[in-house]
Amino acid sequence: AAVIPDSLRVTAVPQTLNKVEHDSLELKCEVSKSTAQHSHISIAWYRQRGSEVPVEVISLSRDFVLRAGSAYAQRQATGDVRLDKVGETTSKLTIYNLHPSDQGEFYCEAAEWIQDPDKSWYAMTRKRSQGAIVSVQATDKEFSVRLETEKRTYIVGEPVEFRCILEAQNVPDRYFSVSWAFNSSLIASLGPNAVPVLNNEFAQREALGQLKVAKESDSVFVLKIYRLRLEDSGKYNCRVTEREKTVTGDFIDKESKRPKNIPIAVLPLKTSISLEIINNASSVLEGESLRFGCSVRSAFGPQSRFSVAWQLVDKLNRRSEIVRLDREGTLQPGPSYAERSSYGGIQVEQVRPGSFTLEIFNSIKADEGHYECRVVEWTRTLDGEWQMVGERHMGTLVSITALEAGFAVTAISRTPGVTYNESFDLQCIIKPHYPSWVPVSVTWRFQPAGSTEFHDLVTFTRDGGVQWGDRYVGFRTRTAIEKAESSNNVRLSISRASDTEAGKYQCVAELWRKNYNSSWTRLADRTSNLLEIRVLRP
Repeated sequence: AAVIPDSLRVTAVPQTLNKVEHDSLELKCEVSKSTAQHSHISIAWYRQRGSEVPVEVISLSRDFVLRAGSAYAQRQATGDVRLDKVGETTSKLTIYNLHPSDQGEFYCEAAEWIQDPDKSWYAMTRKRSQGAIVSVQATDKEFSVRLETEKRTYIVGEPVEFRCILEAQNVPDRYFSVSWAFNSSLIASLGPNAVPVLNNEFAQREALGQLKVAKESDSVFVLKIYRLRLEDSGKYNCRVTEREKTVTGDFIDKESKRPKNIPIAVLPLKTSISLEIINNASSVLEGESLRFGCSVRSAFGPQSRFSVAWQLVDKLNRRSEIVRLDREGTLQPGPSYAERSSYGGIQVEQVRPGSFTLEIFNSIKADEGHYECRVVEWTRTLDGEWQMVGERHMGTLVSITALEAGFAVTAISRTPGVTYNESFDLQCIIKPHYPSWVPVSVTWRFQPAGSTEFHDLVTFTRDGGVQWGDRYVGFRTRTAIEKAESSNNVRLSISRASDTEAGKYQCVAELWRKNYNSSWTRLADRTSNLLEIRVLRP
């Protein structure tokens, strides 16, 4: 057999490439031969690490079948690994979306195949190129977040800037969204497009140019409040979420991180106001009016304004707002006092600047407790905005005696035995000694001797009228009824006693309250002892 000269040449550029995870790799290999006889070429690419067994990446057999090695088959199927022919003699290996496991030395190996007369093929010669050393640095998916601000204590009107700092690799190639929270409520969010979306009053403040949420750089996000208010005291935080772009261009949320809260305190400008509270009576009877005065002194003078809130703290330490007067002088009753106020049951006045009165008419037992006058001082800033300077409050205690406390009724007669044709008196005594405005109705009832039923004789109604019962008409002609001027006691005087007036007498009293809406409530009723009157024959 004739010796066939070895003319196979396999060349690649020796090089060192430093890649980052997700980069692409492209390597070329030139294979040439000058054999006169008919021969075929096969080409394979390998990756080798140190002394490990080389791993086949992809190959093209002598009969033009393309096949990936087992380690790369999956990636070839998705199009991430390719082998292409460029021109007559060059083959090109491309790996998209590199993995850290792709690092190593890549080389190509070619073989020249020749066919024997018996039709079998054999590799006449096999050669490998020089290698390309490829390193793939993992992009660390880890990231951390820091929140910074200059100080923790501020004064009303000062600016504050919170900086949310993201520490991660390859930030420009990744997508992050940021949200800001105040006292655990979301106030703003910033997607990968860096357009801020603000919530409720923070949106209003941003529209007025009072605060800003922005992306300062790829890894620094800021929340800036240009002029702090007292109510800005509290805990601030940011949350950074990594987002991944899917094939369809949508984003899905990946990991989310937030640092520790930063609490800040906003202190008032020193307010100069002092309060004095005046209470007309610390102890009243239910139904009487309560009247309070609250005077404010301020060193700021005429350029400051006041808003006033009156509040009640009851025995169970529950606080409710009675009424509020804002700095423009608009009155706003508290929710639980709105109806009562609409009937005129509550009145608030500014008698003169800095001097306020509260009057509660027709008090009820539930009005008992600690009354507070809370005054907020406001002053105008240079840009014409009202700013809270500070707040003071002062309180006074009111105890209310329930109308029915100690309510009792007694019937007395000095003459239980009456001689025929004489006159006799019955007294109905009401306790306690109520003022004349307290509505009490008093009824005398009678059960004739030998009968088992009581019937109404006469009633002094709660509004001062007299109503006779229709049962004992004869009584009316011989009976005088009289209600004492200074009390609710009712005297029944009967002249010319006869057998008809013998029997048992009883007095019933009812205690009423007229409500603010003009409806009536019966608070209590009491029945006296029985008085037995015997009429004796002379």
